[in-house]
Amino acid sequence: MRRKYLNFVALLAVVTGPISCGGSGGGGAPTSAPSAQRSGYVLSSFRYVFPEHESDPCPGGFTLGAVERRLLGQEPIPDDCLDPEANADPEFKELLGPGTVDGVDLDSFSSFGEQCGENGFSDPEGNSGVDYQLWRSIGCVQGFQEGEISDIVVGGAVANGSMTILLELIGFEGDDDQDLQVQMFASQQSPPLGADGSILPFGTLSVHEDERYHSTVGSAQMRDGVIVAGPMDVRIRLNIQIVEGDISFRDAVVRVEPMPDGTIRGAIFGYQEIAEVYDTFGIQVGQAGAQALSYTCTGLWDSLKKNADGGFDPATGACNSISVAYQFEAIPAFVAR
Repeated sequence: MRRKYLNFVALLAVVTGPISCGGSGGGGAPTSAPSAQRSGYVLSSFRYVFPEHESDPCPGGFTLGAVERRLLGQEPIPDDCLDPEANADPEFKELLGPGTVDGVDLDSFSSFGEQCGENGFSDPEGNSGVDYQLWRSIGCVQGFQEGEISDIVVGGAVANGSMTILLELIGFEGDDDQDLQVQMFASQQSPPLGADGSILPFGTLSVHEDERYHSTVGSAQMRDGVIVAGPMDVRIRLNIQIVEGDISFRDAVVRVEPMPDGTIRGAIFGYQEIAEVYDTFGIQVGQAGAQALSYTCTGLWDSLKKNADGGFDPATGACNSISVAYQFEAIPAFVAR
């Protein structure tokens, strides 16, 4: 496997050569990376991390939106997405039980979660403390499940140019037990597609002209075939149907696993402000979106506040951010500046 890594990296280096970069990231100016060999990728898949459970994670069923309540002969719960605190949804269901997530304990990388409570998941080895509180809020909402509306829409966005995401491995030599760097970018261009609609490898894509969408450069190590980088700040731009905004990761940890065929797969974990989450799934999607995904804006906002586990604000005594997790796959690309 190591020989295949080296062959692919050598090919990419011959074509691209060393490039240097700068710019400012979502949370501040990135550390300037020295001129080094760079391996570029464009994400071909981007979706939530879906926890695994030994039993039904939502024993009381999924949250009922207005449409489901009407079908059951029940009155919809009053809801105002522009003013979610005007009402209450006592029937909004959260995922409270245990689960397994192939994730990370963000507290071991950053102090951003200090003074904030959490109900963490366990990793596949049984270690507790894996941070993913967003799923506590949306894990019992039908529209956020694997293969449902949100998963389908977000998955399609990386292919149609609505959310093009680029990634670079800086100084990657294919060796285990090596130090390197990772940087991510948004792009305003659409990746090239094949006749079957899949993203083609080795397309040339420019980084976003706004340097806010250039992440900070994350220091990384490759151990046992897996690269772990962070903490780093990452901001992704999306423009999906009725939603236009950002996904901003504070103190993110990016995990990358190079594959023998030159592709990569991985995940990004970090903290996102609950106001930004709600701007997307409350204010922008509005009542129509909330009904399509089957929740109330009132219930979602209350749950986000309750499960927030990062960004303690001493002025309010509350935490303003929530841990999130996304998994991705990516194929080789030329990242242009």
